[in-house]
Amino acid sequence: MIITALLLSALFQDQVDSPEYKGWASFKPGSTVTFKYIREGSDQPGEQKIVLKSIDEQEAVLETEITINGKVAGGRSMERKVPAKIPAAQAGQKMKEGEEEIEVAGKKLKCKTREFEKKLPSGKTGSLRFWISDEIPGMVAKVETTTEGSPKITMTATGWEKK
Repeated sequence: MIITALLLSALFQDQVDSPEYKGWASFKPGSTVTFKYIREGSDQPGEQKIVLKSIDEQEAVLETEITINGKVAGGRSMERKVPAKIPAAQAGQKMKEGEEEIEVAGKKLKCKTREFEKKLPSGKTGSLRFWISDEIPGMVAKVETTTEGSPKITMTATGWEKK
């Protein structure tokens, strides 16, 4: 019995709050955010719409639809669960924090900035830079993703609806 308790406490010891879950935690189901998706070197911009389907103390359920050239990628939207807690190793190493005003969806927003670096399963290093606004469901106004040997991907919010 004691061994089981020790093993369980060790498993949960390295858990941290999921930043993605926290971004949705103050919004109600039905809230949405839409992003313009640009892959450096590609002339095919896309759109990504995320809908908060449900949320409780344990997880958020998000539905994502990606559209490229007016067609839904894969022919349908995808649903995924975002846990409230994640292993610390998945959180990535925070490199920098700051503030910056950017324009999204025709509005100027003061955003917090966060930069992370993470070793990917492929062994390559990925970098993420987020512009965060409490006004937007999911709290991401803009994100830039770079991975060794791959083009930069930028997603910028173009619209949102809070519930």
